Amino acid sequence: MRMKEVCYAGGVEEQARSRLWRRVARRLLSGSARRRLHMWFGDLWVVYRKDRRHLDRELIPVIGRRGGKVLFIGCRKYTKHCPRLLAARGLECWTIDIDPIAARWGAPERHVIGDILDEPSHWPASSFDTIILNGVFGFGLNSERDQDAALRACRLLLAKDGWLVLGWNTDRSVDPSELPTLQDLFRPSSIPGLAQRQTFAKSTHVYATFTAVEVE
Repeated sequence: MRMKEVCYAGGVEEQARSRLWRRVARRLLSGSARRRLHMWFGDLWVVYRKDRRHLDRELIPVIGRRGGKVLFIGCRKYTKHCPRLLAARGLECWTIDIDPIAARWGAPERHVIGDILDEPSHWPASSFDTIILNGVFGFGLNSERDQDAALRACRLLLAKDGWLVLGWNTDRSVDPSELPTLQDLFRPSSIPGLAQRQTFAKSTHVYATFTAVEVE
């Protein structure tokens, strides 16, 4: 059997095992248990993605060197270590998520259950030196109207020359750089040692960094 045929046979066997596992899971596990198991495997896989490693190993250390106060928007199990990484670098890290369940993964004693679009009720203007808005566009903030509103909220909360670290997936969201609100309130700006825009092979995820401009 040639190598191509061996690989194909292996792929068929793997697919058969996957189908068998799904049949067994449907028979032995409840629907809610299957969903929890699927979420657990999903969270485990996300941690090892290149874009997540870039956040942990490149972006957070640079933000740490700048110092100050950071807002991390959107919490999931696979982000629970991020507040710790930020705090370990001397930053005052706050988190926010609209889902009450996500509070368990937020910054201890500095987590807000709420919508970033309601920011005036959570913090005063110019409260943060850096805001990390990653993986939220297309995963909750889906319409351009809501995305614009989130960007306006971020600008209100950022101090003068504050950094906005924005991450999105090109298959889930328009390029935020094309949104008029981003163009009006921020300017593209690379942070020290990193490109202004970072993409990843075999991934739709993009990071881009911006600086808040003076609002007249």
